[in-house]
Amino acid sequence: MPPITDIIYVGLRGSALNILRIASIVLPFMVVMQVIKELNLLDRLSGVMAPLVRSLGMTKGAALPLLAGLVFGLSYGAGLIIQSARDGSMTRKDVFLVNVFLAICHSLFEDTLLFAAIGANGLLILGVRLTLAVLITHLFSRLRQDEPLPASPSYLPQ
Repeated sequence: MPPITDIIYVGLRGSALNILRIASIVLPFMVVMQVIKELNLLDRLSGVMAPLVRSLGMTKGAALPLLAGLVFGLSYGAGLIIQSARDGSMTRKDVFLVNVFLAICHSLFEDTLLFAAIGANGLLILGVRLTLAVLITHLFSRLRQDEPLPASPSYLPQ
């Protein structure tokens, strides 16, 4: 049986290498995301996404929160969902469907790159997540009726 110091060394070395591998993906990705945010590219891209959003049963107002959640993750996406719901650019159905989609498929690029860094098939993960998100969101859009949000939605934080 190897001495405990050898076991600790191997564990710490492996952990440090994994942290460096993840950091080599996350740090450049964060810089790119900040540039995208500063240049307001999300606003421009949301117009391009409008046909896709409509095909999923959502209004045009859901494009920006959906895109933000896909690119930046749930935290930033949730902030935009709340803001869009408050200002009336999303219906209750939009809020529900964006949340369904993002529950399955959020932070698309970062998560895929992180899993690929530890040996997973990135294209397979990307394809499965997107396919499931589109199919399940489309199904829920057919099952749920559209309702306008009240002037001051009771379910949103004040």
